[in-house]
Amino acid sequence: MRYLTMIALLFAARLAYSQADAPTELPTKIRMCIDPKAGKPCVVPPHAIYQPDPPYSKKAREKKLQGQVWLSIIVGTDGTTRDVKVSKSLGLGLDEEAVKAVQTWKFNPATLEGKPVAVQLEVSVGFHLL
Repeated sequence: MRYLTMIALLFAARLAYSQADAPTELPTKIRMCIDPKAGKPCVVPPHAIYQPDPPYSKKAREKKLQGQVWLSIIVGTDGTTRDVKVSKSLGLGLDEEAVKAVQTWKFNPATLEGKPVAVQLEVSVGFHLL
């Protein structure tokens, strides 16, 4: 029986980095769009291809804590995640479990004019007891 449901919502990318994917370079703000034929450069969002569920922490299970942990992440040009930071906490060990899980996620990277780019996203990891 599963004790949690993973919800990963990918919102509009806020930043796109250069193709070199170097964190020391200044980010370029790029508008996100679904239709690359819109006439202006736009980022096609990344697509998750591997999203393992995090385990429930013992303390959170005992307290029957449920909800979502929101994380700010960067999806690199290679589709891996980095710079995972909690932006909205649940506590009782669930934040740490969410961070560990998201650090293992894999994506088809975002693209700009057909070339992979790194993007910053907000994702949520849902914890729900059944």
